[in-house]
Amino acid sequence: MRKFPVIFAVIVLMSFLLAGCQTAQTVQESVTTTTKKMTSKVKIFLYDIDEKLYGQVPEENRTGIGEAEKALMEENEKLKLAELKVKKAALWEDYYSYEMAIAKKNRDIAQAELNRLKWEAIERSELGKKNENLENVANLKEKKVELGNDIKGLQGDMRAIKSKIDSIEREIDFLEKRIGEK
Repeated sequence: MRKFPVIFAVIVLMSFLLAGCQTAQTVQESVTTTTKKMTSKVKIFLYDIDEKLYGQVPEENRTGIGEAEKALMEENEKLKLAELKVKKAALWEDYYSYEMAIAKKNRDIAQAELNRLKWEAIERSELGKKNENLENVANLKEKKVELGNDIKGLQGDMRAIKSKIDSIEREIDFLEKRIGEK
């Protein structure tokens, strides 16, 4: 029964991810909000206990308390694991957005190159106005350099995101192993 809220939250959040109803940032905020709500409820339950009073309970009357505390710690680890997986999914979404942006810029470079070659062909054929032809060729060469620089910046951002993903994957692996050992 105690696993139900965690499993339910994970299923709801993953369905949002799969449905594509929210952006990665919104999903991450939603997970954080849901997690805070869930953990705040736990804290309410924890703080409902008068610890001074409980401290006076004899050891023989504390049956099951140790197991319940251990179960709560395990569920907290599972919640942390679910949060990390959602964060990782959000980072992958960002990563793929950068990948798409790079693909578009590469397409724009190819288009600029095609247009440059066409303008050079027009100029070689002595068609149009020479100054305009040469200006168009120069502008297209400049545009290709600009797009290439944009791509380098995006690739740097992708490397940073991938590094974060790798770090989260290591955390996930560690938690999965630790949870699996229990």
